[in-house]
Amino acid sequence: MLRGAVTIRTSHRKVIMSVNRREILKLVGAGGAALIGVPALAPSPALAAEPAAQPAVTPIASATSSDVSFVGASSSGTRKKMIQDVLEPWRATVAAGIVGKTVILKPNLVGLSSTSGSGDKALPCTHVDALRAVLDFLRSISPSVKIIIADSSAVSSTSSVWSGAGYTALTSEYPGITLQDLNDATAIPTVTQTIWKPDLSATTTIPISRAFADPQYFVISVTRPKTHDTLAMTGTTKNILMAAPMRSATGSSAGPKRLMHGGGTGAKPAEAKCLSYNVFQLANVLYPSYSPGLSVLDAWEGMEGDGPVGGKSVLQYCAVAGTDSLAVDRLQAMLMGLSDTATEPVDASHPSYTDIRYLKWISDAGLGNYDLNKINFILGSLNAARGYIKKYKMHSRYASEVGWTGEAPDVLGSSGSHNVRLLDPRPFLQPQTGEVPAGDASFTFALPVGSGVRLGILTAQGTEVRELVNTNLGAGRYVAAWDGRDSHGSHVPAGNYLVRLGFTERAAGARERSVEDRITLRR
Repeated sequence: MLRGAVTIRTSHRKVIMSVNRREILKLVGAGGAALIGVPALAPSPALAAEPAAQPAVTPIASATSSDVSFVGASSSGTRKKMIQDVLEPWRATVAAGIVGKTVILKPNLVGLSSTSGSGDKALPCTHVDALRAVLDFLRSISPSVKIIIADSSAVSSTSSVWSGAGYTALTSEYPGITLQDLNDATAIPTVTQTIWKPDLSATTTIPISRAFADPQYFVISVTRPKTHDTLAMTGTTKNILMAAPMRSATGSSAGPKRLMHGGGTGAKPAEAKCLSYNVFQLANVLYPSYSPGLSVLDAWEGMEGDGPVGGKSVLQYCAVAGTDSLAVDRLQAMLMGLSDTATEPVDASHPSYTDIRYLKWISDAGLGNYDLNKINFILGSLNAARGYIKKYKMHSRYASEVGWTGEAPDVLGSSGSHNVRLLDPRPFLQPQTGEVPAGDASFTFALPVGSGVRLGILTAQGTEVRELVNTNLGAGRYVAAWDGRDSHGSHVPAGNYLVRLGFTERAAGARERSVEDRITLRR
């Protein structure tokens, strides 16, 4: 649950497509940014005469900068020593963070490879020596802290990957360490989270591992830099957000993890679009309260080409660590040779850090810093890191995978052939999942880009009761309160209402659209 958001019970959601553009242009002018409006309705004569003041929308503060550590090594050193060195500046942070908690050490175990150029079938996985370095670091801080190495392999049996990647030896080397398949909820149970369906017509619930949604766990994400077949790059952030959903509660392939990729429909052309948006959604659900305690990029050896499983080895000999996974991933994008110049639309011959759209969306919504100008080096420097850049070859589908045809799933409201790196996702309206008493309702929403926004309360029949927000807002997260009164200052009766978030969709002709959720007001 997001901080500052009050839960409200829901039973109905739908997307509103028909907003009067002429009325919007009257509000803001033909040259201004379009604001989304619900047509004004005449107040009931029974309502009080004095209009209520529009409540202020409050930005939710985000970090102005993020600290990282960087270490460059060489082939004459060792991976383990390199990781230990990059972790050392975080000793006090980790020591304070793990008190009274269980540490979840989250490697990346997408599967084993038979095609890696180095001949290492475990190249798709976090290297076992990187885990040894983190384990030694943790044990030097607390010999007794409980540590679980946990993951949910997306394409293979997790236990077979444990063995193939050399992880099973860790349980004998480090007494008390356990390996946990997160697809098996018997040891770490699941919790239910609510997200929107791809077309925003309704919400759906998915089970995710409690390891990523419970403050009793201190999570450390450890990955290597890799290309990705649908998202261009995968790093420490995706390592958490796509591990949270279960692969399947029943053992079938069409489980929650598959739903994150587009519903398990097999509609490959829509997968990148759907996965990008769903990772953005899940970040809005989890990161305000449950972001990882530490993220570690082991760039001793990365993967280029047809990642995240079938790519080739790139030797790089450096490492990054930080408490903001987006900042660590921003350094990863730079180290992989992605341009620091934003490109929109994509230039397939000059990959840019902005091509990793889900990271930019999450950052622009205020959930981390995917911006070099907001990254502070507490060990190493930006210039030192630039000396280790290797230009990774992107996935063979890099240029073609970003275009789609058709409307299903209609994540971004696109039609025809569009480019994921050009399209912006819709704002995220926190799904409402409970009841609140009158006078104590608040609504949290995230804007990945600046937009004209109108947030209002309507009757169940669609008549506007109160306008809460009607303004242009920059990218970020916001909360707006409702005191249970209508636009004339009168208390509204208990019952069902709609909260409607209207916005301008830049892509596909700058359509005016809105999404709405049903709330129940209790008096």
